[in-house]
Amino acid sequence: MKKLVLSALAVLVTAFALVAVPAAASAAPLKVAVAASDGSTKVKVAKKLKILVVCSNDCIAKVKIKLITPVVSDSVKGGKALKAQELWGTGMILSGVGKNILKKNFRNSRLVVTVNARDRATGKHTIKHKTLTFKK
Repeated sequence: MKKLVLSALAVLVTAFALVAVPAAASAAPLKVAVAASDGSTKVKVAKKLKILVVCSNDCIAKVKIKLITPVVSDSVKGGKALKAQELWGTGMILSGVGKNILKKNFRNSRLVVTVNARDRATGKHTIKHKTLTFKK
């Protein structure tokens, strides 16, 4: 009887440890990073404007990308469920006219990226704003 109680207690302690460890690991605050596809703060002028997004914990990320030029402004939105430290390559595809406008005005243009991420474990929201400039 004594061995049965000790083995049941050992099983309960092991089960509690397995449940408590993931909860403690996800207690770290959610951090979101945004960068250009090469890791810098400048995006290359091209037909496809590429952005990288990464979360420190499992999250659901929603992204709004707004292109601001002296001539015209445009925006796109998207979302994806990300695992911890998973890179998400997203961006904006320009038309031929949009690319030509950006080529002529790249010094006065910027790309504003807003990431709204929700931690899947805790449900807490984190919002990250990043303004990127362009390089030729």
